[in-house]
Amino acid sequence: MPLIHPTVHLLAWPDLVPSALSVTRAAAATRVTAFGRIETVAAGTLRHDFDPATGVYRGWLLEAARTNHVLFSSAMTDALWQTAAATVAAGSATAPDGAGAADRVTEDSATAIHTLYQEDLAFSAGQSYTLSIFARSAGRERLQLVLPSTAFGAVQSAVFDLTTGTVGFVEGTASPAIEALPDGWYRCAITATATTTVALAPIHFRLRDTGGSSTYAGDGTSGVHVWGAQVEDGAGATSFIATGATAVTRPADQVSLALGADAVNPREGSLLVCGTVPDGQSAVLAEVSDGSTANRIAVAFDTSGGGGADASVVTVGATVAALTQAGVSGGLESRCAVAYAADDFAQSVNGLAPATDTAGAVPSGLSTLTLGGGVGGAVGPRCWVRQVGLFPRRLPDADLQTVTL
Repeated sequence: MPLIHPTVHLLAWPDLVPSALSVTRAAAATRVTAFGRIETVAAGTLRHDFDPATGVYRGWLLEAARTNHVLFSSAMTDALWQTAAATVAAGSATAPDGAGAADRVTEDSATAIHTLYQEDLAFSAGQSYTLSIFARSAGRERLQLVLPSTAFGAVQSAVFDLTTGTVGFVEGTASPAIEALPDGWYRCAITATATTTVALAPIHFRLRDTGGSSTYAGDGTSGVHVWGAQVEDGAGATSFIATGATAVTRPADQVSLALGADAVNPREGSLLVCGTVPDGQSAVLAEVSDGSTANRIAVAFDTSGGGGADASVVTVGATVAALTQAGVSGGLESRCAVAYAADDFAQSVNGLAPATDTAGAVPSGLSTLTLGGGVGGAVGPRCWVRQVGLFPRRLPDADLQTVTL
C-alpha cells in the first residue's frame, strides 16, 4: 500500500454503514443473507449482500429502479396463473426466503406440454426483458423458461437443469443465466429484446423430460417447486420484487457522500474502487463530481464482450480523459484506480500496467461522491461496491498497480 493515505475510505462490512453516507431508496427491497436466504430490507437502508451459493460477502448492493410485471409472483395457485397438463399445489416446500412456502407444479399423465403460465403481460418493441423464477426439482429435473413469439419475433427460451445447475437447450437469441441457492434451489433467468409491441402475451414455465423434450408422457407425480416469478424491463435479473394483485416497482438506490474541503485536493488526486458487476452488464461504481455532469471523475465496469474498466474525466462538460482496460470479469470482484493531475491521467485494473492520457485539465469544485451511478442517473441494473478510497495526491503508476492487486 502507498504511504499516501486516503482522505476518504469507505469499506463495506457486514451490518456496518458509515454514518456520513446518505442512503435513499423510497421502498423496501430484498437482499441475500449470509445463509443464502432472500430477505426484505426496509426503505432507505443500504443492503449488505452475500453470494447465495458460497456465503461470500459481496458488499453493498446498488440497483437501478425495476418493476416486476408478473402478478402474484409467489402465489401460483391464484386464478391469474394457469396450467396445461399439470396441477399446482400450494405451500409444498420452504421458499428461498426461509419463511414462506413455495408451490409445486406437478405434471399429469398425458402426452403433452406440461406448463405453468400467466397471460396478459405487455411488451414494448426495442425493450429488453428478463424473465426469472426460483425453482427446485421435485422429481422433474428440467425447467424451460419461455418468452412469447408474438412479442419477440420468435420463441425465446432456455432449458435449465435443476440438479446440475447448468443451462441446456437455448432457443432464439435468449441470454440465459442460472444461480445456485441453498437447499437445491436455483434462480433461472433469460433475457431477450422484444421486436413487437403487444398488450397481452403469455410467459411459460414448462417441465421437460430427461431427454429434453417439452412434449412427453407425464408420470402424474413428478414436478418442480416454484417461487418468485419475475418479468422486468432491462437486461439481467435483479433482486427479487414480490408482487400481489398489482405490479410493484423497486426504486433505485441513491447513495452519496458530501465531501468537505479537507477531502478533495483541487489540483490532483486518485480514486480507488473495488466492486463487482454481473456478467454481460455495465455500471458506474463510483463517481466524484461537483453535483452536475459538467465536472466529474467516474469509474465504470463493463462485463459485456471482453470485459473492462472505464475511467472517465469530464471537465467543464468535455471529456478530457477516457481510459479503458480489459481484465474485468462478470460476477468477479475487481479493483480499479484512476489518478489525475493536469495533463497527467492514469488507470490501473487488477495490478495491470497503467493506461495513460497526457492532456487535459482537472475538473473543479468536486464535492460529492456517488456510489452505484452518477449525478446523471444510475447506469446499469446492478453492482456491488466493497471499497472506495479518495486520495489527496496523484498516486505514482507503481502505487496504482499496488492498490489494485
